[in-house]
Amino acid sequence: MKLNAFTITAIIAIPCVTATGGNNFTRRCSRLLQNFKFSNTKVLTSGYTPKGTNITYPNLHPTCGQNWVIAETNMCRLTLNVTTSSTSNVIMEVWMPEDWKSSGQRFAMTGNGGVSGCMTLSDLAFTASLGFATVGHNNGHDGTSSAPFLDRPEVIKDFAWRATLTATQVGKAATNFFYQTSLTKSYYWGCSGGGRQGLKIAQDFPEEYDGIIAGNPAADFHRLVASGLYYSYQTGPPTSPTWLSFEQWKAVDAEALAQCDTIDGVADNVLEDPLKCKPRFENMLCGQLETWGTHQCLTTDQVSAVERIYSPVYGNKGRFFAPAVQPGNDQVFGFYLIYGAPSELGEEYIRYAIKNDATWELPPTLDEFLDIMDDLLDHDPYKTSANNPNLTPLKNSGHKLLVYHGTSDGYYSHENTIRLYEGTAKNMTLKAKQLDDFYRLFPVAGLNHCNGGNGAWYFGGSGQNGLGISGVNPSESILMKMVRWVENGEAPDTIRGYQINPATGKPAGAIREHCRHPLKNTYKGSGDPLLPGSWECTLGTKYP
Repeated sequence: MKLNAFTITAIIAIPCVTATGGNNFTRRCSRLLQNFKFSNTKVLTSGYTPKGTNITYPNLHPTCGQNWVIAETNMCRLTLNVTTSSTSNVIMEVWMPEDWKSSGQRFAMTGNGGVSGCMTLSDLAFTASLGFATVGHNNGHDGTSSAPFLDRPEVIKDFAWRATLTATQVGKAATNFFYQTSLTKSYYWGCSGGGRQGLKIAQDFPEEYDGIIAGNPAADFHRLVASGLYYSYQTGPPTSPTWLSFEQWKAVDAEALAQCDTIDGVADNVLEDPLKCKPRFENMLCGQLETWGTHQCLTTDQVSAVERIYSPVYGNKGRFFAPAVQPGNDQVFGFYLIYGAPSELGEEYIRYAIKNDATWELPPTLDEFLDIMDDLLDHDPYKTSANNPNLTPLKNSGHKLLVYHGTSDGYYSHENTIRLYEGTAKNMTLKAKQLDDFYRLFPVAGLNHCNGGNGAWYFGGSGQNGLGISGVNPSESILMKMVRWVENGEAPDTIRGYQINPATGKPAGAIREHCRHPLKNTYKGSGDPLLPGSWECTLGTKYP
């Protein structure tokens, strides 16, 4: 079997002043290569890694981006190859801190993104620095493309759910074996595709984790991959009369924001509840002899395209497919719209995973594509989507699910996540107050897709580490909030977010306590709007 890129031993750059680690810890770590045994598992490397080590992956797939990370704690680092079928395998790493026993004997799993076969290295380093035995894996394939799925259904199955479950079970076994004692609590956290993985665990394998954090979850994966393709039909290529340039899309977003920014009582370029914003674009129409170059206006065809994109999407059978693009969100323009090209993520996934045909191309007409969208709603053969509204097994397990979603997410609208939450309430006939016991949702105003944005977006979430941000105590991170909920019964009513100065990487500007759904952050009408005390979580009626 051909092994993946992570089977290549990483280059370790030892800093000039190194920690040697306890002799027993170091010795036991190196012996894992010979001593750790688990079904269908081969140990690739094991070794002591001191704090400050530059861990480099020279053969990492180039689409994975940064191929190095700095170890933030002294630890034992274990790499494994786990066979999941005769044609598939998962490459995983377990980072086991030296201070694990004194830090609570906790276990954590990190997630991936999109269809990615890339470990989130910064999340691994951050989580291990908090004392967790931490696992990352390659999702059963390398890189960010769906091409490895062609003619390999078992690899798709790994991506859909099996890689995460396998890495969980092997990682727990390795942790208990190495420390010669049982872990106390286990946690999962991830964002984007990692959020989907978290919801998949909560829905199908809730017994595996005491606490699950799912950020900006691409839960209904088939809707995600198809929606970006739908938008390309609306805008067309650069030669189309409906196409808009990047500058024109920026103007459209600015117009929507200008119409809606003060709905929440404060003009700050952040919409606390974008679902209340219903922008109209008629006043962007060019008059006679006016052009974008002379008056920064749009043609009738362009305005019509904008209106379609800011409207919900329905298939040929009349079924709802995707919510409208949300205002205050210029991320979407880079992902779906700027160049008139279809979403590569969506086109590749349909080509390799759904159609299993390397020659498949998008149909020429929107009507034909809407038929494909309907088919995607009806068929999910590998159970990739995590859209099951029945969380009864999670509720009965006593375990916890915390979901957050940026309201400025340009990849997958937070309205999808609200719909799933409300669908769960209806399916289980539970009120929000009852869901609060095990399932809490936090819309985060001004957060883009996992990180960045105009609002108070930083709270130490998955994908927010390794960005050079400092000045926020790690104990305030969302992961530690989950720990306090699970272990101390301190359920989070809000998530404190910080606006970050991109030049300094430090908090500057707004600090906001983001409310749990269905409560809304409301400006009190007086006081500095940058301060959290000037806002309150309200509903307008009795909390349901």
